[in-house]
Amino acid sequence: MSKKDSSSLPAIEVTGISKCYTINHKNKASYSTLKDDLANIVRAPLGKKIESTEEKFWALKNVSFEVPKGEIFGVIGKNGSGKSTLLKILSRIVDPTEGSIKIRGRVASLLEVGTGFHPELTGRENIYFNGSMLGMSRQEITSKFQEIVDFSEIEKFIDTPVKFYSSGMYVRLAFAVAAHLDPEILILDEVLAVGDAAFQQKSMKKILSTMTEGRTVLFVSHSMGAIRQLCTKGVLLKEGTVEASGSIGAITDRYLLETMNEGEEATSELSPTWVNNGSVDSEWFVPEEISLVDADQKPLKGVADRNEDAWVSIKGTIKKTDPAFTLGYALWDKDSRNMLYMSLATDGSQKDWPKFNKGPVQILGKIPRRLLNTGNYRVTVVDALFQKYWIHDPEASPMRVGLKVDGKYTSSPYWLDNRGGIIAPEITDWKNA
Repeated sequence: MSKKDSSSLPAIEVTGISKCYTINHKNKASYSTLKDDLANIVRAPLGKKIESTEEKFWALKNVSFEVPKGEIFGVIGKNGSGKSTLLKILSRIVDPTEGSIKIRGRVASLLEVGTGFHPELTGRENIYFNGSMLGMSRQEITSKFQEIVDFSEIEKFIDTPVKFYSSGMYVRLAFAVAAHLDPEILILDEVLAVGDAAFQQKSMKKILSTMTEGRTVLFVSHSMGAIRQLCTKGVLLKEGTVEASGSIGAITDRYLLETMNEGEEATSELSPTWVNNGSVDSEWFVPEEISLVDADQKPLKGVADRNEDAWVSIKGTIKKTDPAFTLGYALWDKDSRNMLYMSLATDGSQKDWPKFNKGPVQILGKIPRRLLNTGNYRVTVVDALFQKYWIHDPEASPMRVGLKVDGKYTSSPYWLDNRGGIIAPEITDWKNA
């Protein structure tokens, strides 16, 4: 095959990949004491064996896609969709049960914080260790060394064993190593979820710069904002299969719509109240109830009058305090495709901020009257450490409620019907020039 033909081949070809695991189920209590285990040893010679059954679990089933050379390719899906299994197969950590993969180029993987680091080695030693694993000579690694250290911002600790690093230091060095040691294919799994906002932005710019260098990046993240900013194409996984593939805008729209529609009734309208069933937690804030209420804190039954203020009520428990902690809400159009605006409790003057003390908290955020057009909307609750990272990303927050807005357009007798536009503010500041 000619060199020209070879250069046109995809960097990654995944064809019919499946991965099956065997799960053993023993027919006994979910826990046992030492006494129970000793009794089972005695029973076994007497023929009283503990019955067990095996179950086949397909983590991936017939997954196929291609990643062109020089592409930043996104992989998205809910927890349990098979993303991690796919990345382990692509990184040669596990073998597929069925199917094949073809990878054309040298691969560097960063699947979790500190992947490939030896805890007893220093940062300096781990840089050389990782470089040698990629097949680089010592001279090549030395030429990149200072660039890696400068990017990671941990020069002061470069000769400290990495077992003493914080998670933020780990990921800064690990990303710097993976991005600077000239891999032809870079596989990244949620690496931008750790670290402050400034480093995340710097990492995004570095990933984008790889396109001009001809590198291929496979990027996995739950942040649709990061996926949309970095990727042009991608694949959506659901329960181990390919749900959709193609342009990143189309598959993220589909993912967000399905996420928002989880648990909804056939009417496709969300309840005006969301209650935590125990599935949402964090080290900072545990939400308990998100609801839509009127000015008197009486629950709205799914419909708000556009001529009256509506309020988003957020109840929960603050587990840790930090000056950068904030709560708020994002308001989306009907299909959750477009965020109309976001409001945070710390937007205004500091003297007007609500108090965020450790323990139970309830705050109310206003949706101003005569701002929204009549129609259906979605509200997602967001919490964050300001200028650091989202605790719950506004684009994928599970804390969401539905809102229907009704009522006449303005107080003017000339316009009684709905007017075009996503929003419909009543602007009365008109005068003769």
